[in-house]
Order: sequence, then structure tokens, then C-alpha cells
Amino acid sequence: MAKKITGPQLIIANRLDDGRAVFLTIAGDWSPEVANAAVAHCEDELQHLLAVAQASEIANHVVSVTAVAADLSGETPSPAHIKFAMQARGPSVRTDLGYQVSPNWEQ
Repeated sequence: MAKKITGPQLIIANRLDDGRAVFLTIAGDWSPEVANAAVAHCEDELQHLLAVAQASEIANHVVSVTAVAADLSGETPSPAHIKFAMQARGPSVRTDLGYQVSPNWEQ
């Protein structure tokens, strides 16, 4: 049985077109930058964000919508668990390839 996450949370998913990890923003769209992620501080906020995210999943914009614990100790929020932090950073085996190489990769 999975542990119930307590504390602030953010929503992570993967885009369907390229598989990139993206975060739900307060505007209801998806950003590859975790700094833009909406953070839910209570259960009501989390349920609202999950409803928006699941509607986006139904519309086939993203897959694997997941609420994850947020680490707010830095300047910007980040996933608290290493699994989701690595997913957000991109491939770690070939750091010379992929979106982590250039900030202009998606443009």
C-alpha cells in the first residue's frame, strides 16, 4: 500500500509527443520547467490540480499524471523524491544528448 503524501505537492506527467517530463502550472498548462509548477499546499488545492491534470490526460496531452511531494527549501519548488527529480532532469547516462544540453532545445 502506497504511503499518503503529506505536505506540499506538485503534479508531474509526461508529454505524449516526446515523453518529456512536464509540470502542471497554475494556469493549467504544462511546463518542462519545475520552477513554473503549481504547488498544492492543501487537499482542496491538490484535488483541483489533479482534476485539471486528469482532464488534460483524457484529452491526450499528457500521460502518467502523478502527484508528488514538493521540496520547497530552494528558490524554486522541486520534486522531493529522487525518482521524480531525475525524471525532470532528463537522461543521466548521456548528458551530452537530450534537452538538458541546451536551454534552446525545444525551440
